Amino acid sequence: MSHIAHKPALRMGALAAGVFVLFVPASFAGAENAKEAPPGIQAFQKGDYVTAYRIWKTAADRGEADAEYNLGMMYAKGLGIDRDQDEAFRLFRLAADQGHVAAEFRVGEMREKGWGAAPSFADAQRWYQMAAEGGDPDAEAGLGALYEEGYGVDKDLKRAVMWYREAAEHGMADAQFRLAFLTERGQGVAKDDMEALKWYFAAANQGYAPAQARVGALYVDGKALPQDNQKAYFWLTLATKQNLRIAERQRNELIKKLTKDDITKLEVQAAAWKPKLLRPKNPNIIQ
Repeated sequence: MSHIAHKPALRMGALAAGVFVLFVPASFAGAENAKEAPPGIQAFQKGDYVTAYRIWKTAADRGEADAEYNLGMMYAKGLGIDRDQDEAFRLFRLAADQGHVAAEFRVGEMREKGWGAAPSFADAQRWYQMAAEGGDPDAEAGLGALYEEGYGVDKDLKRAVMWYREAAEHGMADAQFRLAFLTERGQGVAKDDMEALKWYFAAANQGYAPAQARVGALYVDGKALPQDNQKAYFWLTLATKQNLRIAERQRNELIKKLTKDDITKLEVQAAAWKPKLLRPKNPNIIQ
C-alpha cells in the first residue's frame, strides 16, 4: 500500500486539538485485558526461537492452525531458521484452509506480492475477502488498497473507503491514514474536514509517521488547525525520528522560527512520547 505524507491542506479549521489528542473507538474498551500468552509465544518473545519452534512444530504436526501460522511466520521472516517463503506459504495455506483468518490474510498477501507462489491480485482479493469477512484488520486494509488502486478488481474508491473504515475502526494506523487522506480530498466519500482530522490524529497517536507528518504540516499551514509552530515541530520531530524525509525537511524549516528553549523543550517531549496502540493483540499468534 502506498502512503502519501503531504497533501494539499484542509480548507477549514475547527478542531481545537492539542499535542496529545487521542481518538479511541468504543469497540476497543477492555482490549488491554488480553489473555496471558501461551508457552510458544512466551518463548518467542524471549528470543528463544528453538523452544518456540519445537512447541509449534509438535502442535502443527497435529494440525493446530495457530501453530501452523506461527511456524509460517518464522519461515517467512527467517526467525531462528532459514527464511523459506515456499514453506511459509505452505504452512499459511494449511492454517487458512481451517478458517484461520490471520493465515487467510497472509496467503492473500503472499499471492499479492508473489512470495512463495505466483503473484495474483485476483487470488489475493479472494483471500483478503475471506479474512476480512472474519474481521481481520490487515485484510480489510488490504482490500481497501486493492480497490483504491484497482489491482485485481475494478477501481472503486467507495469500496476502498468502506474497507479502510472497517480497518481504521479496528485500529489499523495505515488504514486510518488512508481514510483520512481520501476524506480530506472527498474521494469515494463526501469531503469532511473534521472526519479527516479525527483519523489523522488517530493514526498519528499510534506512531504512524506519515500521519504525524501530516498533522505537523496542518499545524504549519494554519487552516485546518490553528497555526502553531511548536505543535508542528513536535509532530514533525516524531515523524523525523522514523526517517521520514519530508518531515525532516519541514521540521528544519521551523527551526529558525522557534527559540532554542522552545526546541529543547519540544525535543524532550518528543523523546518521552510513546505511541498509544489501538489494535488489540491475539495472544496466541505472532503479530
